Amino acid sequence: MKLPKITTRQQDILELLYTYRYLDRVQIQAFMNHKDKRRVLSWLKDLRDKNYVEWIYSTDFAEKTKPAIYYISINGVRYLKTVQADDDSAYYPIEEVRKRYKDNQRSRTFIDRCLLVANCCLSLKAVNDLENTANGNKITYDYLTESDYISPDHEYHFLAEHEVLRPNLCIIRQRGQTTKNYLLEIFDATLPRYRIRRRLKGYVGYLDDNEWEGDEPEPIVLLACATLTDLIYAKRATKKLIADTYADDIHIRFTTSERLKLDGVNADIWEEGRERSGL
Repeated sequence: MKLPKITTRQQDILELLYTYRYLDRVQIQAFMNHKDKRRVLSWLKDLRDKNYVEWIYSTDFAEKTKPAIYYISINGVRYLKTVQADDDSAYYPIEEVRKRYKDNQRSRTFIDRCLLVANCCLSLKAVNDLENTANGNKITYDYLTESDYISPDHEYHFLAEHEVLRPNLCIIRQRGQTTKNYLLEIFDATLPRYRIRRRLKGYVGYLDDNEWEGDEPEPIVLLACATLTDLIYAKRATKKLIADTYADDIHIRFTTSERLKLDGVNADIWEEGRERSGL
């Protein structure tokens, strides 16, 4: 089947939607570093008309002020498959591409988490775009989504192979010669307490057993809880789990999803013990 023709910039939009699953126009424009809102909207409309992307948008008066959310549609999946077929490096793993067939059925919780991960990446991208020369050291961030490290050929694929862990974002912070690694996971509001505790136990065990296979040092775990009550529960449970180990260098920090959304992942919103810090 011959697909409708699209531009290189529209292909870039499909790549973004593959990586982040769901994005609104503002996010797409920010990732593309494009200044013309009308041009981006024109590209998106053309992609919708050609069934490369679909949107979530309500014309109800109460909902009309909310931005449209875009995701890959049937021809978008077909396009990704053609890239897969032409690229020996399996840039788009076929198993991941097939998951996009069901993106029109995902829960609102899943969609909101994807949007929040994208906002985190934009916060880090903003830091990279700024001239930051404080103390002669420039801070830069690299970041990997699950769509990045899920590829079997990726150097961080070991994150996808763990039976419990599946971080939404892996962040590598570089300042001069100093590197710090972070694993971010966002806990959904629907996640029951026993599963929260299982996730916490998985992270504590992961760090205690020195399972990290990436470049040194061991990662700092960042957990965003749906509510303040969940945050308090998670901190107390983690403290008990760490007390049962012999390790003294396990670092797990907490915030709420709302603060993560409002302030950005690199802000001073992370709590470890009684202290608060940024990345």
